[in-house]
Order: sequence, then C-alpha cells, then structure tokens
Amino acid sequence: MVDTRFKKGHIVSGETRRKISEKAKQRMTNPEYIKKLGDAQSKLWANPEHKKKMSESQKKAWANPELRKKQTESHKGQIGWNKGKKGLQVAWNRGISMPEEQRGRMSETRKIRMKEGKIKNWMKGKHPSAETLKKQREAVIKTWANPELREQNRLRMLKMFESGAFPRQSNTKPERQIKEELIKRGYKEGIDFIHQYKFNNKFMCDFCFPQQKVIVEVDGDFWHGNPKKYFDQTKLHPHQIKGIGRDKAKEAYIRKVDNGSWTLLRFWESDIKKDVVKCVDRIEEVVAEKKKI
Repeated sequence: MVDTRFKKGHIVSGETRRKISEKAKQRMTNPEYIKKLGDAQSKLWANPEHKKKMSESQKKAWANPELRKKQTESHKGQIGWNKGKKGLQVAWNRGISMPEEQRGRMSETRKIRMKEGKIKNWMKGKHPSAETLKKQREAVIKTWANPELREQNRLRMLKMFESGAFPRQSNTKPERQIKEELIKRGYKEGIDFIHQYKFNNKFMCDFCFPQQKVIVEVDGDFWHGNPKKYFDQTKLHPHQIKGIGRDKAKEAYIRKVDNGSWTLLRFWESDIKKDVVKCVDRIEEVVAEKKKI
C-alpha cells in the first residue's frame, strides 16, 4: 500500500492544491459533514488539556514578529464578507464563494447546537475589565484625534446618505435629551406629546403636542447647515443644501395647514447640548400659550 500522506518538505503541485480545494468546498456543502465536524470540534474543545495546549501554541507562534508580518501581508487585498456578489458571501480569509443557502444552514445549525448546550457563547456572562475598557477608550480617542481620519469618515457617511444606503437617523442624542427633560417635568409620552410623529401622512416630525398643535424639530448642525457653524452658506455640501430645502418646504406646509393654526419650533443640536433646560423652557412657554387659545 502506498503512503499518500504528505511528507515534510514535499512540494504540492498547483493541480493537486486545486483538487484538494474543490473537494473541501464540496464537503462543506454537505450539512451532515458540517454537523459531524461540529460534534468533533465540540468534543475536542471540551478537553481542558487540549485548550491549554492550543493556547500555549498560539501564544508561542504569535510571539514571532515574522509570522505576524506574513499574516498581515497575506490578508491585504482579500475580499470582505459584505463585498460579495448578490446571492454570494465571500469568506474573508480564503476567498471561497459561499452560497447564501449554505450560510443560512450553518447559522441555523449553530443556533440549534447552542440551544442544546453543545457549544457555548464564550462571551456570555463575561464583561471586560476596567483596564480593558480604559485601553479601548484611549485607543478610540487617539484614533479620532487624527483630523484626516475624521474627514474620511465624514465623506464616507455623506456618500452612504446620498446613495440611500444609510437609514434616516431618529431618536438621536439631542432628541433623547429633549424627551428626558419633558418627562422629568411631568409630561407623558403618548398622551401629552408624541415622539416621531407623522404629520398628515406627509413627513415625520421629531415631537408633536397634538392638543396644542405644536411641532418641535431637532436639527443636527451639520445635516441642516447651522449658519452659526457654517458661516458661508454658499459653500455647503449638496446634501446640506438638499436638507435645508426640505426644511423650508416642511415649515411652509406646517404653517399653512389648518388655517395656520400649527406652531413650529426648531432647536439646533448645539443649543440643546449647551442648555437643554432653556430649550424645553421655550417649548413649555409656547405650549402654555396655545392652551389659552
């Protein structure tokens, strides 16, 4: 009998590697094989001695700077999960095209196995230490201190909004600040005011006091082009100009409907952050005036 096992130093031809790869792909489309593989892995990792050996082996391997460099180089240019073609998802670490149906089966299998207790969510019940949280905060602060990175992120966000890939932001921090202050003063959501109110089935408004016919809008400084921050309004981004146009149209409609009986209040994001109490004082003042009418 011929020993077909690969020996150390043996060079495998490209054709052989291709055949091995094809067989591996074929096996991974078989749900029974995936289940058996999962059972074997669960059994193996249930052994504390095995986990200890693997951990020590990985630590030893990653202590080698040459290995880390090779790993970084090998990952450059590889396709990410979310950049695959329609109906396919691309495995980032191997470039193997995985059908959507197969990914669904694997996901369902994992859920069932977790429910049965055969595999565990290793993060369940665990919380990062204070030292880890501190390091994470420092890393984020250091990263965002880079003005070039902030500008790149801003442009990327704009492209996402313009393409429609980014959903409309609701329940933003300034909105939550307004709502929390209103509730603190005794106003009840759903009775005294409505958060995210669809006005006449035309468009959404941030807050509405329906009995007093008062609308409150919370405007982000960038997205609505706050003139206190963007002095030269002729140099605004097209997305900002479009937003300002929508604001004007919305305001004109609200002030005209029902013989002009509705009142619209606008607050800038920066003003709310600076003094939310003052902003809510203004809302209360207008609501009180409308109650008298």
